[in-house]
Amino acid sequence: MNTPTSGGSHFRHRFSCAPDQVITRRGKSSPTRFARPKSTLTRFPLALPRSRDFLNKTLFSRDNRCVFLNEQQILQFQSASNRFSQMNLGKANYAEHAYRFLSDLVPNEFIAFGTLHLRKQTLDIGANQYLPRFNEAMTGLGQVMGRFKLFNWDPSVNRGRPFQRSDFYSERDFRQTAPYCLTLKPLGVDNHCAVYVPAGNDEISFFGIERKGGPDFNESDRAFLCFAQTLLGSARRLALERDKLISRKANPAALVRAGLTYREADVLTLLADGLSNQETASSLTISLETVKEHIRNIFAKTGQRNRFAASLWALKVTERDRTRSTILHLPRVVVPVRFS
Repeated sequence: MNTPTSGGSHFRHRFSCAPDQVITRRGKSSPTRFARPKSTLTRFPLALPRSRDFLNKTLFSRDNRCVFLNEQQILQFQSASNRFSQMNLGKANYAEHAYRFLSDLVPNEFIAFGTLHLRKQTLDIGANQYLPRFNEAMTGLGQVMGRFKLFNWDPSVNRGRPFQRSDFYSERDFRQTAPYCLTLKPLGVDNHCAVYVPAGNDEISFFGIERKGGPDFNESDRAFLCFAQTLLGSARRLALERDKLISRKANPAALVRAGLTYREADVLTLLADGLSNQETASSLTISLETVKEHIRNIFAKTGQRNRFAASLWALKVTERDRTRSTILHLPRVVVPVRFS
């Protein structure tokens, strides 16, 4: 049995899944019995909130009633997302920073992050704290996860949006399932919420937010997680791409050639390096409000919705620019063709 890795709060475990228990990319799995109808799943929009009015106008509960976040909750989300957006993320530290981001939003006993490798038929999963029976519990999960929609790493469940134990089982029925007996019970928890995050090719990633006793995940929790999902996805793509790109830093000149102004290029270069708005303002000797205005312009010009996505755009532009043609007027045309 593997032992937890040292030197950090992210403990990992790898195990093999039986071939007939691994979900395919199309989401096929063994039949699952549900205690509740599928129509009860909450469906929140995935757009990242940009204003308090936006938050208030777009959250809906299971029965289509509007869910309003109060002033404190809106500020809580904005503060947590700002801290997360300022992290200099890579593949190695993505989960660590994501754990903190999610913990700032939703109470939990612990959080797990796992990636299902479809081709290898293995699950690489870790947690944000040391858990004595983690290896044993994850080995048990690997043997039964394919038979339970709550745990089979299917990105199509609830149309890719967060879902939880009460969407499928009553508390009593859940305690009779194999995942509870083999995985949650040994870890001292009894409630589970899953958040899908897009990963690389032939990979499916989920966060699991685990709780013990107390109230179920409420509508505010689900609202937080739906909005967090967009930011987590953008951050994940940035972290994966940074490991692939030769150009690890954005080049302001390349960003100008892509359509940004010189000052916007300077701002985005610093943001891509992980600087906060205030640090960017100090570095460029401009006001904080000017930085925010440049960021809004950058989002509009690049079509990106948050800092992680804009940073990834900057790195890709820099990479393409690195191998651009230096001859400006080579002939090039796109013409229609006919084969008959």
